[in-house]
Amino acid sequence: MSELFVDLNAICNLAIKETEELIKLGFDISDPCIVTPLGWYGNKHSEIAEHCNEALLELIDKQSASTPAFVGPGYYDSDLHYF
Repeated sequence: MSELFVDLNAICNLAIKETEELIKLGFDISDPCIVTPLGWYGNKHSEIAEHCNEALLELIDKQSASTPAFVGPGYYDSDLHYF
């Protein structure tokens, strides 16, 4: 019986690309309510969890540097009139 081979590097690279797509679509990946592909795959495969977490933190830093609107708390007093 042959063993199932899982290419964890390919999974991590795919998760990075999928998470970058979320950024391009305008999602704030630092929002704790969002489960990113990096978070999901990292949780599913403990062998790559640390690498996925590091990649996610780098993408969050990159997104916050390029889009300052995502930095800080999600709601401001001036936004309350929308509720």
